[in-house]
Amino acid sequence: MKALPINLSLTSHYDSGHSKKERKAGDSMTFSGFSRAKELLLHAGPWLEKEEAKHNLPLGLLAYLAEKENTAGQGETERPFLASNKEGTMVMIQTPPMNLIVAGKPQVASAAAKWLEKEGYTFPGITGENELVNAFLKEMNAGESEVFMRQRIYRLDQVEPVPAQAGTFDLAQESDLDLITGWVMEFHAEALSPTTEEEARTFAERSLSEQRIYLWKDIEGIPVSMAKRARETRNGASVNLVFTPDKYKRKGYATSCVAALSSLLLEEGYLFCCLYTDLDNPTSNSIYTKIGYRPVADSLDCRFRQ
Repeated sequence: MKALPINLSLTSHYDSGHSKKERKAGDSMTFSGFSRAKELLLHAGPWLEKEEAKHNLPLGLLAYLAEKENTAGQGETERPFLASNKEGTMVMIQTPPMNLIVAGKPQVASAAAKWLEKEGYTFPGITGENELVNAFLKEMNAGESEVFMRQRIYRLDQVEPVPAQAGTFDLAQESDLDLITGWVMEFHAEALSPTTEEEARTFAERSLSEQRIYLWKDIEGIPVSMAKRARETRNGASVNLVFTPDKYKRKGYATSCVAALSSLLLEEGYLFCCLYTDLDNPTSNSIYTKIGYRPVADSLDCRFRQ
């Protein structure tokens, strides 16, 4: 990917040589890169937070990256791609080698896509709301694309009463590393794309050290389902990595695990929880709606054919 042009002096960069009226008219169509997630979060966060649950992915990812900027060593990970328009109504984020994440006004998508093309940026795919992604795809000269997953974004404000299975809800421990590593690999193979054991173990180690993975255990103390507390935003927290091995499915364990984790997050003071689902998986969508999750938007995960 092309090196990111750095320009934190956004006002002088955007305003030079234009009248106030011209600048105001062009705010939404003028783009620039950012060197730090914290700067982009300050710039575009107020607009994204107008629909915080819908924008939980870019908001949560920027907050996570901003935190890592304060703690991670230089060169620890490949630098993310961060960009926005002056108005702060179009945000584009990529953490290599993942998809470009887009969030913003659909009417700005054409200008954003043309800017990416002009600057020579390339990405393996694009993720965002349906209308927005389709608008980008019309302008991007990225070759053929295919929908990898149709997604739905849900929000929960209150956990509905659901029958709880006998068992306990516990924070996963370092001693669960081998189990979590295997489950992460199975989750990726089943719901996303296959991952290596090394990648899964690294992910599991980090998630366990950050105390983010929870397990539902049956009455005999055997782990039967897991869920992860993921991105946090100002008022909400996300749930992901919901997985139950085949031999424990259709017993209500995932429902109990997600309900318990959602309740925990609300008890901690978050106003809502949110999550993404595979729209073509009726089972998971049914589970979440029973718990109290309600749709807020539909999203597309598209991949470009190489």
